[in-house]
Amino acid sequence: MKKYINITMALLFIGTAAIAQIDRSKIPASGPTPEINLGDPDTFELDNGLQVLVVTDRKLPTITMSLDLNNAPIIEGDKAGVLSLTGSIMGKGTTKTPKEKFNEEVDYLGARISVGTGGGFVSTLSKYTDEVTAMFAEAALYPNFTQEELDTEKSQLIEGIKSGENSAAAIAGTVRNALVYGKDHAAGEFPTEETINNVSLADVKDFYNKYFVPNNAYLLISGDIDKKEAKRLVEKYFGDWKAKEAPESVLPEVADVDQTVINFVDVPNAVQTELAVINISELKMSDEDYHAALVANYIFGGGFGSYLNMNLREKNGYTYGAGSSLGAGRNYKSTFRAATKVRNEVTDSAVVETFKELDRIRNTYVSDEDLSNAKAKFLGNFIMQSEDKSVVANRAITIRTNDLDEDFYKDFIANINAVTKEDVKRVANKYMKAENMRVVLVGKASEVLENLEKMKVNGKTLPIEFYDKEANPTDRPSTIAVPAGTTVNTVFADYVKAIGGREALANVKSMAMIASSSTPMGEIMMNMKKTSDKKMNQTVSVGGNVMSKSIYADGKGKVSGMQGNANVEGEQLAALAEEAVLFPEYEYPDRGELIGAERMDDKEVYVIKWSDDKKRFYDMATGLLVGVETTTKAQGQEFKSMIKYDNYKEVKGVKFPMTIIQNMAGRDFRFDVNTIKINEGVNDADFE
Repeated sequence: MKKYINITMALLFIGTAAIAQIDRSKIPASGPTPEINLGDPDTFELDNGLQVLVVTDRKLPTITMSLDLNNAPIIEGDKAGVLSLTGSIMGKGTTKTPKEKFNEEVDYLGARISVGTGGGFVSTLSKYTDEVTAMFAEAALYPNFTQEELDTEKSQLIEGIKSGENSAAAIAGTVRNALVYGKDHAAGEFPTEETINNVSLADVKDFYNKYFVPNNAYLLISGDIDKKEAKRLVEKYFGDWKAKEAPESVLPEVADVDQTVINFVDVPNAVQTELAVINISELKMSDEDYHAALVANYIFGGGFGSYLNMNLREKNGYTYGAGSSLGAGRNYKSTFRAATKVRNEVTDSAVVETFKELDRIRNTYVSDEDLSNAKAKFLGNFIMQSEDKSVVANRAITIRTNDLDEDFYKDFIANINAVTKEDVKRVANKYMKAENMRVVLVGKASEVLENLEKMKVNGKTLPIEFYDKEANPTDRPSTIAVPAGTTVNTVFADYVKAIGGREALANVKSMAMIASSSTPMGEIMMNMKKTSDKKMNQTVSVGGNVMSKSIYADGKGKVSGMQGNANVEGEQLAALAEEAVLFPEYEYPDRGELIGAERMDDKEVYVIKWSDDKKRFYDMATGLLVGVETTTKAQGQEFKSMIKYDNYKEVKGVKFPMTIIQNMAGRDFRFDVNTIKINEGVNDADFE
């Protein structure tokens, strides 16, 4: 025993000594490249053309199925939205089973079933495979299209469009592809209220019958099942699916701009600019450049440590994050695009810095360290993904649909490792076309346009083309002049007169308001009470649960909520005191500074700088307050939020806004005022 202990201690000593001699200033040499044995899925094909791939994995008693129709791109034209509407209705009951009963059966089996115009997905315990496969096929092949469901889905789709009408992010998501591809291209068209209303129930049924076909489809089955059982089930439940060729749309040709140009969309209420630089990419997965392009894009903007993110976020603090993508098109050309969101005041600087990083990757060789890190990222992800057997079948489908060599994935690691710094520079010049970029900016023209017109990129000013929110060419946003003699006093006096006059406001001793907003998280209720002697109670609740309460009275303030209770002081107390004022313009007729006029939505508005962190906006035509913008600072960055007011109604001689739209976490929440009481419904206990 003693001898055994001595030998063990000796080996431990030798090992420790060896570790002590490691030079930790040098990166360890890489080991041999691992070999990934991908294997092949079992396959078979039905008479109707449906191709089935089966991957057996007995580790868990579960099954997943994924149906991909593999259709060519579809141009919807003057019925844009029919694809979305058809997919939304699918899965909500079948012609054989009512919606409620169908959903109950799915829940009872603990399964997940979803179907849409592109195919569908199902997951279940393997002991229910037969029942769930039957339900999957029923949902996919016998959808119940009704006028009631269509009307519901049309209303929701139109409401979604309307809710994004003044959102810079939503507008950017629409216009970018429309500008790059054109609105007559499958990748560039988008639904509008008009095109959605053009869609009839007959259109939905016709769309389904034309495009939900098996000829080019793939069904991937993975889990606790073998080929024999899979074939029995698929033939039983999908064998009667009739073969039919889906129509193919003729896509227009797309091309890059002749020179780098700015496409600008004015969103007057935008608190930040949506920035994207885009050019057409002819890259395909089957190209020899593909692996080098993956690496080059990752280095430029594909990861946190990329050139673009380290410049715009880490070095300059313009944004929370910036990234890029380089697509490999299959049915049509894809794009290279780099995108971010930046503060209005640094929009021009962010554009300049983006092009600096493009010049960097196109004109200088990447460092050995950056190249090595990029390769390691792709190899690590590839190896981890390869442990999932369902990935084997997905890759088999990708090989078939992208015309790839059968060894594409077997050679993936070697091809990534073979990428050189010369390759990175070469493909960056080929696919990141700095001389033919479309710079799409969606933001507030009054705050960013002047600097953009002065900006120089590589010593040149960039031409600016202007578009509206539906990507139609339009005129340069006008500069709105402030009429002579207009001051803060006249703006405030017009507002006081517009809402009822000084005498009416003097008679208001208290105000109680209840407003509500319907959201996915539940109904948000806002209960506000104020008095003329500057007391306030604001309570916000969700689903009946109080989320926050703010009280100000007699120079003291306190807040309470899910995080507990606290007395406030300093800047927070001052903010509460300001919010407690019933009619600030009436109380402080000389406060603030008139700093100009601009457009907000469809209105021309005066802009009053109320304080260093707050602006107030007044409709030049009506005199009414239509918005308040607040700037806050956190982690060295500035963030702007907007509250908009609309739909003024008179209550006991004074007009109040009945619609309040508040931007929270990048989303607009619409509050509808349900109740306003003047000089009633408020007592001292509300402020204790």
